[in-house]
Amino acid sequence: MLTDQTMTFKYECGGCHIVCLVTGGEWKQNTYIITHKKSLNSIVIDPGDNAESIIHEIDDQGARLTHILLTHPHHDHVGAVSELSEHYDLPCELHQQDVRLLMQAPTYALTFAKKRISPITSFQLFDGLCLNDEKPPIRAIHTPGHTKGGVCYLFEGFVFTGDTLLNKSIGRTDLPGGSLPDLQQSVIALFSELPDDFLIFPGHGATWTAGEARTWWYSLSGTL
Repeated sequence: MLTDQTMTFKYECGGCHIVCLVTGGEWKQNTYIITHKKSLNSIVIDPGDNAESIIHEIDDQGARLTHILLTHPHHDHVGAVSELSEHYDLPCELHQQDVRLLMQAPTYALTFAKKRISPITSFQLFDGLCLNDEKPPIRAIHTPGHTKGGVCYLFEGFVFTGDTLLNKSIGRTDLPGGSLPDLQQSVIALFSELPDDFLIFPGHGATWTAGEARTWWYSLSGTL
C-alpha cells in the first residue's frame, strides 16, 4: 500500500508502461518502474525509498523484475536497493566508477539525512551496458560530472537522466566525484543522442522533452 509520502505518476511510451514514484520527504527523488507491455518484463531505476510501494506496483502489473539499474548511487537514490535485491534475488547494476560511492551510501544517508539504509552487498558492475535483446531494449550512456560513474539509460522514445540533467537544471558538482566541466560535456553529448520528441525522466522533478531541454540549455549561452 502506498504511503502518504509517496506520489505516483504514470506514463505510456515506446510500448512501455512507466510508473514514477516520488519518495523521500526532503529529497523527493524519482523512482521509475518500466514495464514492457508485451513481455511484462519490468525494470526499476534508482529505487530511492519505500521498497513496499515498488513491490506493490510490480505485483499489481503482474510483471517480472529483470533489472535494478542505478544512474548513480547517492544515498537518496539507493535506499530501497537492498530490500529489492533480497526480495527478487537480483543484484543492482551500476557503472564501475561509482562502486566507492555505493559503499559509502549508508554513511552519507546517516550524515546528511539522519536516515539508516541497509548496506548494498549484491551488485553488478558494468563499463558499458547495451541490452538490445532485452524487452524493452536498454542502452547506458556514461555521463560523468555529477558522479564519476553517472549514466543515463536510453530506451525507445525516452531516457532516464538521474541527476545529470534535471528539469531546467543540472546536478550539483560539489560532492565527491563531481566536476562541472565534465557534467557540461556530458549534457552536450547526451543531446546528440536525443531527438526532440524524446521524453526525459530526471532523478528529481518533472518530466520534459529533449526539445524543451535543448532549447533551455542553449538559451543559457554558457552561463552554467
